[in-house]
Amino acid sequence: MRVALDELAQRLQSSAPQLPKILLLNANEPLFLEEGLDAARDVYKNAGFTERVRYQAEAGFDWSQLAGVGQAMSLFAQQRIIELRVPKSLGTAGTKALTEYCDSLPEDDVLIVIMPLLDKRQRAAKWCKAVDYAGWLVDGYDITAQQFPMWLKKRLQSRALRVEAGVVELMMQQTEGNVLAAAQEVDKLRVLAQDGAVSLKLVADSMADQARFDVYALSEMMLLGDFARCLRIKQRLQAEGVEPVIVVWALVREIRTLAAISKELQLGQARSALFKQYRIWSKREPSMVAALNRLSADEWQGLLIQSAHLDQTVKGQRYQEVGPIWYQIEQLIARACKQAFASQLAVTAN
Repeated sequence: MRVALDELAQRLQSSAPQLPKILLLNANEPLFLEEGLDAARDVYKNAGFTERVRYQAEAGFDWSQLAGVGQAMSLFAQQRIIELRVPKSLGTAGTKALTEYCDSLPEDDVLIVIMPLLDKRQRAAKWCKAVDYAGWLVDGYDITAQQFPMWLKKRLQSRALRVEAGVVELMMQQTEGNVLAAAQEVDKLRVLAQDGAVSLKLVADSMADQARFDVYALSEMMLLGDFARCLRIKQRLQAEGVEPVIVVWALVREIRTLAAISKELQLGQARSALFKQYRIWSKREPSMVAALNRLSADEWQGLLIQSAHLDQTVKGQRYQEVGPIWYQIEQLIARACKQAFASQLAVTAN
């Protein structure tokens, strides 16, 4: 069965106690995936699935583990949530393993697969049809520039916020289509708004507050190469308990885009055309230009590899030996800002 990602929580709650034994969450926006996953966890936990088993399906992943975990008895709980993150695609071994899993679903487990948005070819494949038949295929699509106003309006309404005319337009102008930045602003307004009433003045004051520290601001300062401000923002995010996975996602997304653009520039492509291709809003062009001028294409490619390692760390704890996660975030930012980073005093606990 196919379900929209933004309707997942409601659909699961209405389906209890006959919850599906397999969910495949697919989207390109990490914020949507994480929110959907959190919603699913809550519903299944309330239904008695109190243990979580997590896997990261990267190169060399042993897909026999998927069958093994379904057959193994838990020492701690009768019902378990098995989370399988797939950063890219399943591959031949993965599609075979997932199809076989769907053919014989364990009685006391639920498998939640988290992966990028499926394309037309994947949706027509046998393994995808097997998931669709055995459980739920949960789709989250990209928010286009045309869809962004309606998405933002629904987001505000879902937080019980009542907005006056012009609020949505002002927030669109300030966030420039950045879903994560907009979501953070909505959550902030939920705290600031009295009785849920959001005025233009409240939004203007909130978004003009130079003391605000958020993930969007961190990525912007990294692009501009302002390492000192990056450190201050990072420390505030850490102190406020922001999940590192969201911080890393924002930084990796910028680095991935810069690595791709710098490579194309090296091959002689026009910067204006590339900015249009990669949907770089006009307001963000100066910071992107600053970043591209600061580091070479090879340096951005090196940063992309480093950021991939950090992404794996924050999701699967694969590279623990290189230091705590927040320290690794500082290292990545320092390199992007072309800043020497040798002080061990900056090491912070994960």
